[in-house]
Amino acid sequence: MSSLPNELLAEIFQYCSTYNADAPLLLGSVSRRFREVAHNHPSVWHKLRLRLGFGTEFTQIQKAGLWFKNRGACPLNVFMNITNTCATRSATSESEWFTNNYPFLIAFFRKNIHRIHALTLQSDTELKAHDLLDAITATSPVSPTESLQLHSLHIQITTDIPPMPSGWSPVFESFSLFPQLDSLKLINHILPALTPPNILHLQNLSIVRPLTAPPLPTLKILRMISSAPSLIHLDIDSRISGQPLPNSILETELPALKSLSLRVNNLPFTLKLLASASLEKLRLTDLDGRRARAGEELARVMESLMRELRTKDNRSSGLDLLKSLEIAGIHCVSSTDAHWDWCIRHLPRLESLTLNKFGCVDLLKVLSEIKPGHLDIQTGFYCPRLSYVYLSGVDALLLLQDLKVRRPSLRIEWDSGGPVWHRPVTDYPRTTLSYTAGGYGFASLFDYDRRKIEDNRAMKGISLNDEDSSW
Repeated sequence: MSSLPNELLAEIFQYCSTYNADAPLLLGSVSRRFREVAHNHPSVWHKLRLRLGFGTEFTQIQKAGLWFKNRGACPLNVFMNITNTCATRSATSESEWFTNNYPFLIAFFRKNIHRIHALTLQSDTELKAHDLLDAITATSPVSPTESLQLHSLHIQITTDIPPMPSGWSPVFESFSLFPQLDSLKLINHILPALTPPNILHLQNLSIVRPLTAPPLPTLKILRMISSAPSLIHLDIDSRISGQPLPNSILETELPALKSLSLRVNNLPFTLKLLASASLEKLRLTDLDGRRARAGEELARVMESLMRELRTKDNRSSGLDLLKSLEIAGIHCVSSTDAHWDWCIRHLPRLESLTLNKFGCVDLLKVLSEIKPGHLDIQTGFYCPRLSYVYLSGVDALLLLQDLKVRRPSLRIEWDSGGPVWHRPVTDYPRTTLSYTAGGYGFASLFDYDRRKIEDNRAMKGISLNDEDSSW
């Protein structure tokens, strides 16, 4: 370790701080050299984590000041936990909790608000979270030369969502304070009413709600999405009510999404409303996937979209641009095989296919077939750009072996559902079973899951909690 150059050591420290925001302090206490490396490289101090209610206000300001000082002029990502179970539940006290308890910390963040690139808030209620936003931006200039630079805002509410009227959407003026906001993630948060210019530049929207929360009305989702013309990535993880929609809403122009992740019930209905011909990534998980006709309904909707969707410029149709497809938790019967086979045959740009506990596996045979009239074995397969296939929860080893023989360049992974064995399909006829080591090191089950999370981080949001390893 002592022979590593300082620049390489700082790179290692930066990766450590990615998984634990307090890593610079921990590493700086190891030795004098570690301290010098950590304090002389701003990249190590890119994430600041504060947990209010533990320690004095001066302690929090001192920690924040150290991060802003060592970060220099570089932007900073901030996580603040403002949950306080001892606080009273009246609306007045909640809306003024941050202002009354942390006046000096407010002044500090007002002075440095322009250096915060991403802000994650964990709060008991929406009122406290938005009171904090209002407080730290109260006296901030909004001139074009010095506008608020916050680009990413994540809010997680720890208390249960109360049952509310389906048409009720609270208005939080805090969302209009950040003109540069391009990423918004709401976890267990009441879906607010957002209108331009509040989210005019929003490109990433994630809505995550627990299964115990009231179903999210489809009408509210469509209204919110239609207010974000620049939206290209949408992630919804919630129960949804499949209520009939008026024709005026159905005719509303929605943004051209490039990435869509749905973990919902009423999946076919929701997919048909939100899908666009510009999609490049599609991730589908049906919360009611074990119902009798779940696979058939989804297959028919997919086939219908491929026949009917058109881009605005009419340069492509259907899902021709789709590069990544992931389907999970769908129960299929043999009668749906033909529909799924047709869908796979009409994905010319598909590069990655993930089927997680997906009942219909015979569609893999399509990937081994040569198109009629094609002699070139390299370009004659369906999905000629396919480079990765993942299958789990089903017994399909023979199909995967045959696919690997015919298309040896494919990276194929198979998980039969066991807790330890992960089976990469290698050269036929021999099948190598790669045993996962115990513990937390290289090749352990922990390491395997961590790498899988990193690969799918852009596709699926992970609910942050105060003990989350990323903070």
